[in-house]
Amino acid sequence: MRSRGTDRVSRRADVAPQTARDGAHDIEDFVPFFKAFCNSTRAQIVEFLLSGERCVCEMTGPLDVSQPLVSHHLALLREAGLVKMREEGARTYYSIDWGRFDADLDGFLAHLARLRGTSAADERPVPQRQRSKTTRSE
Repeated sequence: MRSRGTDRVSRRADVAPQTARDGAHDIEDFVPFFKAFCNSTRAQIVEFLLSGERCVCEMTGPLDVSQPLVSHHLALLREAGLVKMREEGARTYYSIDWGRFDADLDGFLAHLARLRGTSAADERPVPQRQRSKTTRSE
């Protein structure tokens, strides 16, 4: 039987990976970032928040999940540093923390580039609109 805390994304939201300061990463530094997407409810919440800031009550219907479950997963996403919250009156609004999201993703790509011996810029995917114009010779 799996313990209750096994699925928790465990990294304080206010603490970026220690290695981000000195440029030397360990692959395990990125586990919380990717683990946040390994649950379908959390992935749906992130996708829903891509359209902008929302409160929990706006998410329960479209996601077809209960308010306590949405709140639970939002707390895990906040712990992972992917989501930030803002209180306004009795409501709490959530949005993607793009600064943190981009920093974690860029850090991961830089780590892969170092391991592969390439530059991080080489690892960035070409945006969809540019792919049709770009030809790759591989």
